[in-house]
Amino acid sequence: MISGRTALYGVMGHPVAHSLSPAMQNAAFAELGIDAVYLALPVAPDALSEAIRGAHALGFQGLNVTVPHKERAAAWCVRLDGVAREVGAVNTLKRAPDGYQGTNTDAPACRELLAAVGVGQGTKALLIGAGGAARAAGWALLALGASVRVAARRPEAAVALCRDLSRSGHHGRPEPAPWAELAAEAAGATVVVNGTSAGLHAKGEGLPALPWSKGQVAVDFVYGDTAFVGAARAAGAHLVTGEQILLRQGALAFTHWTGRPAPEAAMARAIAGRRDH
Repeated sequence: MISGRTALYGVMGHPVAHSLSPAMQNAAFAELGIDAVYLALPVAPDALSEAIRGAHALGFQGLNVTVPHKERAAAWCVRLDGVAREVGAVNTLKRAPDGYQGTNTDAPACRELLAAVGVGQGTKALLIGAGGAARAAGWALLALGASVRVAARRPEAAVALCRDLSRSGHHGRPEPAPWAELAAEAAGATVVVNGTSAGLHAKGEGLPALPWSKGQVAVDFVYGDTAFVGAARAAGAHLVTGEQILLRQGALAFTHWTGRPAPEAAMARAIAGRRDH
């Protein structure tokens, strides 16, 4: 029962109606008997600063931010932790008296999942995209010692991301890769990460077809049966899915907000239940 004492949490995005985070986080609150509710909050790009200030005024205890807000939201945090500063983007905000403290749970979640499928020192990686998700994935790859090349539709964005990641404190310097040679770059990589929103919108522009092979690792930040995941699965590639990233970063965010271990089994069931509908 929602009451005047119920703590408020939410996810800001544009679009955000598709998000599985409300089902996942509300299942976590219910599992632990926490009087809290987590809402999907549609926020247009030009209304982000007002939305963050308004959420603080309304008493929201914590927020997630997703596409397209992860980079810009960092500017509206009163403080950033070390990971958020190195990544250059936030996805998790925690209430403080004077505003929100920003962190990035995508980055350590991605690092854990990549390590579990064998990504490590010297792994050749192709990172597609240059937005907030790509920044988190790049941080994770460099933290594991991978050799990273970055391809983006806008070459200047790839160059900027490589420059920023080179300052993250990890060894290794990412290099930009030509978008026109994406297929060849993917064929020469052990792990390929889709850090774009391709596949999120039914009518959005997709990625070019990639020549997958058995034994490669495919990472997609977008959840669902995207063309990227389908082609990789059909070729026998190992998958790190958007649902896996969602669950792990969501568990880290839950603990960051509440100080309690996240009930990941309940959260996973909620994700699976929503995906089946």
